[in-house]
Amino acid sequence: MKYLLQIVLTLTLLAVSGCGQQGDVEADQNNEDVEADQSNEEEQDRGSLTTDPVFTDLLRSVSENTIISSRDPSISMQFNSSLRYLGGQKFVLYGVADAEQHFFVETTADNKIKSLYWIQFEAYLPDNSHQFDYEDSPARLKLNDYEFYLDTGAVLVPADRVSSSNDGSDRSLVAQFLESKGYAYPNDFVWARLVYLPDPSRRKELMMIVIENLETLGLTAPDLFEDGKETQAWPEAEKNFLERIRKNLTLNPLQN
Repeated sequence: MKYLLQIVLTLTLLAVSGCGQQGDVEADQNNEDVEADQSNEEEQDRGSLTTDPVFTDLLRSVSENTIISSRDPSISMQFNSSLRYLGGQKFVLYGVADAEQHFFVETTADNKIKSLYWIQFEAYLPDNSHQFDYEDSPARLKLNDYEFYLDTGAVLVPADRVSSSNDGSDRSLVAQFLESKGYAYPNDFVWARLVYLPDPSRRKELMMIVIENLETLGLTAPDLFEDGKETQAWPEAEKNFLERIRKNLTLNPLQN
């Protein structure tokens, strides 16, 4: 796990699927602040092209805790009964891609998010030639017969960084959706980004962001950073986290 995937890089990574900018993980704090300001300005410029979310006429349906997607990819995604479906939304992201999101959560006894599964189907519009690029994500995770690009990390994010905003990123639209349901991102969490590209064109993707509240696991993100008091626990924590993802989700080709 790279140490400075803490705030700027993590939020950038979670903001723009395969278009996310990669920061210099060895930069000092001053450089991070400058890069964060520049990233925020660029994201706000692009965000003005993102459309308002629509909550009806979604291309994918959900029945019995299973997402049914008839295309891009044609797949069924069955979630463990411990997770509850919150709903979905669709929008045009940054003026360049159609995006459709679906959300499953597991909550604590006091109704805080214990785990969040953010599922996003995305496809570039025909008026551009963009492609998704995940070559900077060397790890892979196989779920059933599907191989995903994988990134993981732990992060502590100040509350003002995860609150709802109007920057037009997919992350901010997720925050607004969760807020409308009475929830918020955890501040202290472990995350995984999994991406499956369904065809060689690299213009469509199935992305999953999985977040687990570290408070419910008795850990903190700073403990798991490279200079943290529990840094040696990260490999085992990551392994267990990915195993829980495997147990919570079953993927199968959609039967016609």
